[in-house]
Amino acid sequence: MTKDFEFLLHMQRLMFEAEALAKQYDVEDRFISIMFAGLIDPLHGNISKLNAMYSYNIQDVDELMEIQDFIFHTYNVDEKDELDNRDLGNLLDGTGIELE
Repeated sequence: MTKDFEFLLHMQRLMFEAEALAKQYDVEDRFISIMFAGLIDPLHGNISKLNAMYSYNIQDVDELMEIQDFIFHTYNVDEKDELDNRDLGNLLDGTGIELE
């Protein structure tokens, strides 16, 4: 078994653990997550191979779109500290998710 394969198996276990933790704390009906992890292996030239896994814990495509917007917005922020609660509230508006 290669180190890369061991790494990916470990990441998969961590994803399963996150879902189990939500069940353990009885919050699985409110648990929202999109997890993606992988390794890129260059093959030749500009061609690469991606070995990856993913896990979605979302209710519908609307939640998916809100999370996608959130990711795009936060990825482009030069300083993560610039994203304040007002920005987060605007991004989460309509999802039923509230900041405490």
